[in-house]
Amino acid sequence: MTTNADNLFTARVLTTRSVAEAFDVVQSESEEPAAAIWYDADSERATLEWFCATHEDAASRLAAFEATVRAHAVSGDWHTEVKVLPHEDWAESWKRFFHVEKVSNRVWICPSWETCAPAPGDVVVEIDPGMSFGTGQHATTRGCIAFLDSLSHDASWLSVIDAGCGSGILAIAAAKLGYGRIIAFDNDPTAITIARANAAHNGVAERIAFHTADLNAMTGWGPAAVIVANILAPVLIEHADRLIKALSSAPAARLILSGILLDQADEVLEAFEAADFVLVDRIDLGDWTTLCLRRRSTPKTGKASP
Repeated sequence: MTTNADNLFTARVLTTRSVAEAFDVVQSESEEPAAAIWYDADSERATLEWFCATHEDAASRLAAFEATVRAHAVSGDWHTEVKVLPHEDWAESWKRFFHVEKVSNRVWICPSWETCAPAPGDVVVEIDPGMSFGTGQHATTRGCIAFLDSLSHDASWLSVIDAGCGSGILAIAAAKLGYGRIIAFDNDPTAITIARANAAHNGVAERIAFHTADLNAMTGWGPAAVIVANILAPVLIEHADRLIKALSSAPAARLILSGILLDQADEVLEAFEAADFVLVDRIDLGDWTTLCLRRRSTPKTGKASP
């Protein structure tokens, strides 16, 4: 076994954005250590990395990656490699890919080592990839933030539930956009630890109640004016009734659903339309879509329209 107390071994995949995004969906369902994924802002390329204690572990991660993308028929190109990286240098490598970016009308995502100059009324979410996963660069996260941003101008939006919060970036953005009561949960206790740290780093820890829980707990936390669920299409469909029950019955209440590939959107819509929800708007970015839904304002009888 190859070890070195002064080094880390990086299992690295150089690939396209589409391959990285597809793998990101698959790995979210796995109990294996998640890859750090960096999207190059200047191209359609992406880098996946695992930081490992041994060369053998790094090689195993790459073999598992290749087996996964082949098993799921992910199309695209990729190159794998194992590199030795001194401990003191690994965090610096994030800086090649992660830069300040405005991801919606008012929301900026800013790494801790950069500065940004937001306009009056804009909000900044500061995320350090060295302490978290989820940087706001993924199309699904951007779509959710865009809808949270657009809905935040209405004073009636008081409460938010962030289902499957991961690093907490959506809950933090909601807090900074002025939403009131915010509940965020994830079934991964490590994610909740990271989310709490990110919220504290952004000065909104007291505004967000974080829980380690799954979707079965949702009905005890509603009703919420906005529910944002950036999960996976099959999970959204399976738990549609729980999402709906946790949503306020007010006409202005909204469901924001993401983690949906473009070719899955119709199936997700059908599941919620069957429960008398209608599409308000959608945001398509790359291979992904984010849906904003509301309850049908009139009963679905005769020729009544949404």
